[in-house]
Amino acid sequence: MNLVSSILFGHEQVYRRENLVVREKFKKTHSMQTTILIVFVALIVITVTLVSFLVFSNWLSSSGKTTRMIAKQTNSEALGQIEEFIHNTFHINDISHKWIQNRIVDLDQEDERDKFFVSVMQSHEEEIYSFSYGTESGEYYGARRNEKGEIEIMRNNAQTGGHSWYYSIREDLSAGELVLETGMFDPRTREWYRVAKEKGEPVFSPVYRHFVMPDMAVSAGWPICGDNGDLKGVLGTHIILSDINQLLQTIMGDKNGYAIISEKETGELIANSFGQNNFILLQDGSMQRTSMEEIENPGIIQAYHHYRDTGESDFIQKIPGDRLYMEIQEYTRSGLQWVVMTAVPESLLNRDIVRSIQNAGIIAAVMLLLSVLMCFMVIRRLVKPVGVLVSTAKKIADGDLSQRVPITRNDEMGMISASFNRITDTLSNLINNLEDTVAQRTEEIFYLGKHDALTGLLNRHSMEEKLKEVDTESNLPISIIFADINGLKLTNDIFGHAAGDNLVKKSAQVVRQACRGHDIIARIGGDEFIILLPQTTAPEAKKIIERIQASLSKESVEAIKCSMALGTDTKTLISQDLMKIFSNAEESMYREKTLNRKANHSETLNVIISTLHEINPEERRHSIAVSEVCQSIARELKLPETEVSKVKRAGYLHDIGKVVLKKELIAKKRPLTETEIEEVQQHTAISYRILNLFDDTLDIADAVYSHHEMWDGQGYPQGLKAHEIPLFSRIISLAEAYDRRMYESGKYDPDKKEAVIRYIRENSGKRFDPKLAELFIQYLLKQ
Repeated sequence: MNLVSSILFGHEQVYRRENLVVREKFKKTHSMQTTILIVFVALIVITVTLVSFLVFSNWLSSSGKTTRMIAKQTNSEALGQIEEFIHNTFHINDISHKWIQNRIVDLDQEDERDKFFVSVMQSHEEEIYSFSYGTESGEYYGARRNEKGEIEIMRNNAQTGGHSWYYSIREDLSAGELVLETGMFDPRTREWYRVAKEKGEPVFSPVYRHFVMPDMAVSAGWPICGDNGDLKGVLGTHIILSDINQLLQTIMGDKNGYAIISEKETGELIANSFGQNNFILLQDGSMQRTSMEEIENPGIIQAYHHYRDTGESDFIQKIPGDRLYMEIQEYTRSGLQWVVMTAVPESLLNRDIVRSIQNAGIIAAVMLLLSVLMCFMVIRRLVKPVGVLVSTAKKIADGDLSQRVPITRNDEMGMISASFNRITDTLSNLINNLEDTVAQRTEEIFYLGKHDALTGLLNRHSMEEKLKEVDTESNLPISIIFADINGLKLTNDIFGHAAGDNLVKKSAQVVRQACRGHDIIARIGGDEFIILLPQTTAPEAKKIIERIQASLSKESVEAIKCSMALGTDTKTLISQDLMKIFSNAEESMYREKTLNRKANHSETLNVIISTLHEINPEERRHSIAVSEVCQSIARELKLPETEVSKVKRAGYLHDIGKVVLKKELIAKKRPLTETEIEEVQQHTAISYRILNLFDDTLDIADAVYSHHEMWDGQGYPQGLKAHEIPLFSRIISLAEAYDRRMYESGKYDPDKKEAVIRYIRENSGKRFDPKLAELFIQYLLKQ
């Protein structure tokens, strides 16, 4: 405010000197009305111009700094996304080679080998095209995603004659039908195999044309050696590079800029955000890579030359009609040397400022014309109040924006005075609030750049900075806890993403409360958290883990009990690599998650069914009764005891999906509307999704899904008929109908037995399997 006042005051002094000359020259030929009008117009123009210049010049200066910050953040985000994309391949190989070396997985056992490759593919994102193992004898095994995104098992050995055969997968992850036979294939001839063998260490292959898909690919190879150190084979995780284009496009978003990745040595493209072809397929099937010199963007080419010639990674590149804020960093992995370039145009923010200037100019011009007209009319009618107005205007021009024109009459002069006061208020508020608004927006941008929006914790980028800051001898010992939320996917699938977000927020809250004030906590992924503990021993870190686990055990979201898999490691010597400690903590977490997976699944399933039974105790009685009737029918059918046990479990869990329904819908104490009926009927699909999430219930999911199908095809959800309906579903349907009618009054009524038998006989061949219905009737008559 003082700066604005000084500028206005200085300019007013110039204006006064110039105005003296004007008055001396024209005082004999101009009336007082004309003179006052000229003064008023000049004052408004000067004031608006100065304020506008001050405001918009500050905006332009701030936009340059903000654009540079956006460019840096964009480049860092691109590097982070690429690292996450590439890290998955090394991570898969790292974990898998340990399982193989430690004989947790025996690749000589066909079923075990197939399940291993399929499970690894299922647990990772779709950017992993295939995961395989080639041997020194030329055999080749693994799993891949076909054109439809479905996982298939690969085999290539003496049994296949050196050809690659592909199989579908069954529910138990074993090989199903043979779906494709391809030509001869020897993994030892592939770049990823040869490079890993030559280096004798984990390494990425050079970029190559994928031998099936019309795309560039790169593979991470990891040599597998025997006890005596001789090479047995190479693990390979293969990714398609076109997926990086989508990553870059997402990162650039609406920034109207460019992101491009090239190989450092050759300058050939890896990926880009603006639709440039990274390669061309020639008629002979070979691939011609596109170099940086061939892209259709002269500005980017010039920036690339500048970087290659000077090594400068942060600079501004001029282009016609704009300037690009360039950020260039190198990404290096064993076998990979890439250059990541991002360019954000200055016009990203300036175009809004220029539009504001234009709008402000129009508004100022309109206001000026209106003010002149009003002033002229008032001067003609009322000369005396003009002096007061001019006096007040001069004080405002001197920088005292607190001044207002006194309104003494409710006429045209009073209206002009009120309008003038409103203009002054607008200018005053604009000046007073501008700095606060800019500071607030800058603070918000800075905060969002360092924190996770959902939990308020630090984000991955901030944690990486903290790791570097904390890694000093004075902070030893340094402990790291790696945490992963259990059941997040289950919560999202069953109760929706709003419940999943609540689970993440509640878990973050528990972690924050269990940690100490100086501990550093970050959310680095959808369900992953990192806790950095300076000056913390391993026993102290374990106590924090125990506090987290104890607090989580008391919390739940919907029917999901909160829990986390946690792993930790501690750096005690300054010579130790903190990133290795980070990796050890992560591996520890995954070991704990794997070891407790079955127990967590069992506990989660029990909590869900217990929640349903707590909502309506009648459902508990009904579940037990239906399971016992199912067992009886299965034994009457002379089924093996394993099948009897399976149908009994299916009967007990057949209504588990009702856990998401409202209490009044489960109780059914009133007639339901059509909308409510449709909502209730969704419980079969929800039950199917729940049971498919657990290994112990996969085998009964289909039976539960179809237990409301009818023999005549009039049931739901699929309208199956006759033997299209699984046997166990037909058994559950019969058992459930029997129990519902025997307990129709709310308690067991033995007098209704004959009526229930009559109902089953009447619906035999309609709702029920006729053979099962007759068998069950005979069973009931014997009781």
